[in-house]
Amino acid sequence: METTSSDSATGYVHKPVSDSITQSSLLPVGYGMLLVSLLIYALFAYSEDHNNFFMVFWIHYIMGILYTTLLIAGRAIGIRRSWQKENIDKTVLTINLFLISAYALNREIPVFENSTDWFCVYLLVSSFTLLSYRFFAKLPAWVNNVQYLFLGSAITLYIYLALYTFNYYAFGAIGILGFGLGAHILVPLFLVIACIYLFIHNYTGGKAYLWVGSGIALTIGILVAFIIEWNSRISKIETQANQSVMYGQTELPIWVTLAQNLKSDWITERILKSDLVYSTAGDFFGEWRFMPKIVSWDEVRKHDPLVYIASKFSKCTLSAEDKVKILKAISNGRHIANERLWNGDNLTTSYVVSDVDIYTDLRIAYTEQYLNVKNNSDKGGWQGNREEAIYTFYLPEGSVVTSLSLWIGDNEQKGILTSKQKATTAYKTIVGVEQRDPSVIHWQEGNTVTVRVFPCTTIEERKFKIGITSPLQEIDHKIVYKNIIFDGPSTDAAKETRRIRFIGSNKSLSPGNAFERDKNGDYVAEQQYDRDFELKFNAGPITPNQFSFDGYTYIISKKIINNQPATFNNIYLDINNSWTSGELNDLKSLIEKHSVYVYPEEEFIKLDNENWSAITSEMQKQNFSLFPFHHVKDLSQTLVVTKGKILSPHLSDISDSKFAEHVNKFFSESAKVKVFNLGDSSSTYINSFKELRGLEFAKGNTADLLKMISSKSFPKSEESEDRITIHDANLDITRIKYDSIAPVNNAPDHLARLFAYNNIMRKAGAHYFSHDFINDDLVDEAATAYVVSPVSSLIVLETQEDYKRFDIQDKENSLKNAAKKSSGAVPEPHEWALIILLVFFILYLKFKS
Repeated sequence: METTSSDSATGYVHKPVSDSITQSSLLPVGYGMLLVSLLIYALFAYSEDHNNFFMVFWIHYIMGILYTTLLIAGRAIGIRRSWQKENIDKTVLTINLFLISAYALNREIPVFENSTDWFCVYLLVSSFTLLSYRFFAKLPAWVNNVQYLFLGSAITLYIYLALYTFNYYAFGAIGILGFGLGAHILVPLFLVIACIYLFIHNYTGGKAYLWVGSGIALTIGILVAFIIEWNSRISKIETQANQSVMYGQTELPIWVTLAQNLKSDWITERILKSDLVYSTAGDFFGEWRFMPKIVSWDEVRKHDPLVYIASKFSKCTLSAEDKVKILKAISNGRHIANERLWNGDNLTTSYVVSDVDIYTDLRIAYTEQYLNVKNNSDKGGWQGNREEAIYTFYLPEGSVVTSLSLWIGDNEQKGILTSKQKATTAYKTIVGVEQRDPSVIHWQEGNTVTVRVFPCTTIEERKFKIGITSPLQEIDHKIVYKNIIFDGPSTDAAKETRRIRFIGSNKSLSPGNAFERDKNGDYVAEQQYDRDFELKFNAGPITPNQFSFDGYTYIISKKIINNQPATFNNIYLDINNSWTSGELNDLKSLIEKHSVYVYPEEEFIKLDNENWSAITSEMQKQNFSLFPFHHVKDLSQTLVVTKGKILSPHLSDISDSKFAEHVNKFFSESAKVKVFNLGDSSSTYINSFKELRGLEFAKGNTADLLKMISSKSFPKSEESEDRITIHDANLDITRIKYDSIAPVNNAPDHLARLFAYNNIMRKAGAHYFSHDFINDDLVDEAATAYVVSPVSSLIVLETQEDYKRFDIQDKENSLKNAAKKSSGAVPEPHEWALIILLVFFILYLKFKS
């Protein structure tokens, strides 16, 4: 039994020195441990290494146990003492230590999925509210009222967590036998009790009950408002989907109509991602981990209390396939929706090398990107925890992939160009069944390509290279080079080395102060990966250099713009939410002299002064539009005015619909529709038709459009079998056949590659929807130029036997993989001097003899 002594003169009671020191230091020690625990948790929340989570949990748990032991030793914790006023702050600290420990354990034994960002903030604010009651007596009255308000909200949160975990109490009881780990399930219940005691100990009368009640009411009110909106939107989706059976003649799938009219915001996203990403009522402990995936949607599962509670009242019954299609159309989800043969959860992009040749006089660039893929898993095993890396590269208009390499061991293995079907079959067989080394690049709509690399193991970082030939866009008399951006394994911690080499007559160009010149005169910079890197320089004249190969000479030149007479009696407005009210007001005058139509649903409607506002306002609500070109009559006197965003369905998304069938028949008859695009942004749907050469295309603002209509003219397409046009770059590439005398060869082979790619797109355009549109002639043209296209892919296999097995052969007479300083590179001025001297020397020898 401890004893105390007193000083009779002062009346001061002397406590044991050790007890006094312990009591005075308990709170500072607790705050320090809580801060350290929180920082460790936050650090590993953004860590790519998910395999040390259980070890990290023990750090949190031991800190909680250690602080509890200190409280017991200091007599601050007991059956009754824990909730007394003098000890409640220490108890709150202890529970918060175990709350962090519980969420750390949740990473390995998931009761909750990963919390959404707003829920994480809510948890932090609630914890800080409980901790702030330590200073309640020292704070102003208005601050105390705010504390009470937040306390009411925190009570609501902790009651939700306690009810959610109630189903797991039996598991927790069993888990208590394992070092007390199961007791973590009771943390939310203890937090509710702590809130009640904090209110009791600090209640001083007045309107405290009202403030706490307001906090509870406000939180529940937000929840009720969300549930009402959730139910309302799901009801509209269900109604529209169910009523679709009445419209059997509808050409487009119902999901397209839904995607057009859904309000595109965070609530709609959660409705569509329910069960795919967000856990809903009915999910049970770990159930989703053991169920086979119905569709591919590579996004981390999340827990959102709003979604979970709302799903108890109603759930969206759309199929998972339709949800994914809608998400791909109205959100940046195409990369996430790529089909996976193996997971890639632990992969990151550790290093990027961007090696760029810019041909200033030709306005083209060749970019080689080398990417290192790192597997951060520590569960290696003898196979090194094999995972599949998938990248989506977004290319500038007219750009084409012209090389692929995969490093197998220390050796660079270059890709072989083959048909898309053969490459797909080989990759799926080897990755899905045999689990060996391949890499493949496939063309996708929307100026994108996907790259797959397998296997990525913990044994070594995988390295691959992609080469891209790009025409450079001209904007406001400036030539613009933009970085080749991609989605794939995270680049958050990636470093990048960028080297830029200017090839041409302009020697004064510099990419900026971040670059230094190396011994070869190239510009080099090493820094954090910069996705948005951009380089501009003044537009100069295009040098008509040429490249010759396989009986043809390719010459690049500035785009020839010739106008053709055109009378537009019928004007169709392709309206969606990318249109501004100002643009519509500018074009309203067209109804006075022209027949102006829109296509809101199943038929064209002619606009006039009476219906203009109502119809255009309604169509402005649509997320995107798919203009029915096949319903247009009298093409010679028709103009379609369009505008859109990149986010829209791709042609392949609707390939099995009646709409696609009719559009295919329309364009297969070599129909050409005159289309004017407002501004530089157009939908992927329109871009696809433009790239497939199904449209006569022009762009500008409303003033340009009105001027063109009044002048009765339209830019004439000059493309043919021997000339292609790259509109955004204002470039033409012409092909000329030569016979016995070989012409001058002073340009890079990229001219032939760009011509071939765009020529394939032109030829494939009329039959793109046909299942048999891929033919040997198109594949042969792609193989000759070594370009990735709708009919061709680049693939790297491990052995020559693999190539033979899948009948993948490298064409002998081809350009092969593109390379830096490729043959026919534009000579520098000093090189021209040497060439001229050499010519004179040869002439001298000839005439001398």
